[in-house]
Amino acid sequence: MELTPILYFEASAGLLLAACLLCAKPEYGLFLYGLALGFPDAAIPLGTVINLRFDDALLLLFLLRTILWTTAPVSQGQRKILWWQASFLFACFFSAVVGIAQGTPPGAYEDMKMVGCAAIVYVLPRIIQSERRLRFLIAGLMCAGVALALQMILRLGASSANFLSNTQELKEAATFTTWNPNTIGQAAMLVVFAARSGWLVFEKSHVSRILYSSLSIGFAMIPALVFVRGTTFSIAAGFILFFALLRAWKSLLVFFLVCFSVVSYMRAVDPGLVDDATHVDFATGEGLSHRLDRWDMAVEAIQANPLLGQGFGQEWAYLSAEGSEGRAHNAFLTAWLELGIGGLVLLLAVVYQFVSVGISLYKKTEFQLCGALVLALIAAAFLDSFGLPTLYWEKLPTISLSIAVALIGICEKNGFQGVPLAETSMEMESLAQHI
Repeated sequence: MELTPILYFEASAGLLLAACLLCAKPEYGLFLYGLALGFPDAAIPLGTVINLRFDDALLLLFLLRTILWTTAPVSQGQRKILWWQASFLFACFFSAVVGIAQGTPPGAYEDMKMVGCAAIVYVLPRIIQSERRLRFLIAGLMCAGVALALQMILRLGASSANFLSNTQELKEAATFTTWNPNTIGQAAMLVVFAARSGWLVFEKSHVSRILYSSLSIGFAMIPALVFVRGTTFSIAAGFILFFALLRAWKSLLVFFLVCFSVVSYMRAVDPGLVDDATHVDFATGEGLSHRLDRWDMAVEAIQANPLLGQGFGQEWAYLSAEGSEGRAHNAFLTAWLELGIGGLVLLLAVVYQFVSVGISLYKKTEFQLCGALVLALIAAAFLDSFGLPTLYWEKLPTISLSIAVALIGICEKNGFQGVPLAETSMEMESLAQHI
């Protein structure tokens, strides 16, 4: 008992020293932040719906550092995006305050998601201000992606022998305790974008190019192997756009061949499972996980108050009361339902700013690769938002977009010398031949 105060003191001193080190050398903290995202079940539950993870604690430390240290001013492109993101955040916050005043407060889960995503939007672009820091974060995310894949394999191996009876059981078996199956797709989108960013910012050698190209395509296969279909097609569309913008047609052919090989392997293992996953009837909504029914109920809810909406965080309560399953699973319908037409316009304005800045970068020879990468990411997130609330305060997509904002700032402020488009296309064609 006499040693307890000493142990407390030593533990506190150790934590304080670690915090000082991470504040002085934020690149190490960024590596740990990316790595921590690969272990979602390492969390401390706060209530029944909120979990505190190590990356959340690091984000608070980064927030403290941005307050104590003077950060460099944001670039013009960053300012445009962050301004519209802040406007959308203000609309959500104002709607939540009005709901509290009217006696219909949003749930704690929706509040914490919004606050956490707002912190990510504010902190990450101000911490990632150099290629060195971005490299550390990407390295951590690569480790996280590999860790996620290994844990999913172990979870599937530990499941019962008949877990392949349908796609839903497969997804549930591979999903972590604190995630839902769709979060796997969001994590895959994040690590795929990080791998492509690593292809850009790390040493430009054949080994590095092959490594990060292989990682990006490998991570893209994760949602496909567990039948997260919407995100799989969204990521594939992002790849197609990226290769098309770079005119790397041989690399695009390699990507198609990999996709064909994965589908052929899955069909050989269990053809019934693949047929069940690919059977979709758009007329009846069969095979779309009741998406059409959810959207119809969301449209009816929007028609009740299309201008002002039902209030931030009221989607679950309102749709459940109307007999729906509680979620629209569509970021644009959710924004319209909760925030009215103004909220939807603000969300689309945020998307437009990413597209606008991405196009402006793509038009400049030295930034074309960065512009193509930003455009591919926002295209994938936009498409995914038709089936999920991807762009509506979801943690992992917000991290992806914040890294894109940081990459934009590095290009505009530090004069990042990307590879010219013609040279890049030639290198990718060479890589395709090597692969």
